[in-house]
Amino acid sequence: MQLTKEQRVFVVTTWISTRSTKRVQALFSQHFFNRRSPCTDTIWKNANKYQQEGTSRNLYKGRSERKRTARSEEKVENVRNLLLQTPQVSIRRNGLPLTMSSFNSFYGAFLRIKFILLHQKT
Repeated sequence: MQLTKEQRVFVVTTWISTRSTKRVQALFSQHFFNRRSPCTDTIWKNANKYQQEGTSRNLYKGRSERKRTARSEEKVENVRNLLLQTPQVSIRRNGLPLTMSSFNSFYGAFLRIKFILLHQKT
């Protein structure tokens, strides 16, 4: 499980003041008693990242420039039309003409749309 921002700040500031991973773990357990203390490697990585980059945040998060292709407006409309044309057919059978990626991406949408359609009739 990843550390929260508050926990990362605590780890880095405590390590800078104590220079001891064991001390950081002990103080972390006292401060965040409902969370396991981070391992030595996690403490080192966060402290080194802060010293090298001035932050312990993930600088690459959201910067991959990769476009999301699984769920486009066109595909959402296709799924909606498919369900409206054959509401009596099961969700899985409706999903057969889609690629596996599209089917998995839209499975939650299938359930919500089917639920709404069934409740609109009553």
